[in-house]
Amino acid sequence: MTSHEHYLDEIARYDENIPRILPSSELFFSTVLSFLPDTPLSILELGSGTGYFTSRLIKKNPKNHITCIDKSPEMIKLAGMKPEISGCNLVEGDITTGLPEEKYSAVITTLTLHHISDKSRANLIKEIYQKLPSDGLFICGDVFKPENEWIEQIYRNRWEKYMRNAGMPDTRIKDTLSGREKAYPLIDTTHGFYKKMKDAGFNRILVPLHYDMFGICVGWK
Repeated sequence: MTSHEHYLDEIARYDENIPRILPSSELFFSTVLSFLPDTPLSILELGSGTGYFTSRLIKKNPKNHITCIDKSPEMIKLAGMKPEISGCNLVEGDITTGLPEEKYSAVITTLTLHHISDKSRANLIKEIYQKLPSDGLFICGDVFKPENEWIEQIYRNRWEKYMRNAGMPDTRIKDTLSGREKAYPLIDTTHGFYKKMKDAGFNRILVPLHYDMFGICVGWK
């Protein structure tokens, strides 16, 4: 199997693998949703992928106007095949080189920003702040790293055990752990992410959920 074929296989299995990769996935995604008001919103979803979380946004409120952006044409194509998100605006684009010009009442991203550099992440958060109106909402649910290496090792051991108990094949567990290792220099701490939000201008910030290497940060403009 070529590297591209392996990638296509990975994204085809993305939705079914999320609960096997992300411990307490239901708690994670429901916590993100719980901060959205019941009124219809104009939402920009960054790194929307296959539309896994987009479907939940629609279910939360079918009247939400959602623009999804992802740089993977293959993932955008898979998302476009889901009838429940057919009304969403799917955009192929790189979030590190600029966001759509429109203003949004909320910007949401899940399991995405750990893939970009620290500088790009800081610049993106500043751009997000500028996109939001007064009282606009920014929610980021993501992968983080602890302040100390010894804690990281404990988290990785727990994560490996979780994935094995969830039925992940050993080869995929190995690939996932390897991906964590390769991405580690890019990954932020929750304190570092909090500071970036503060520096961007957000003055009301909270971290409602943080367990092992996963967490959620919420900010209001």
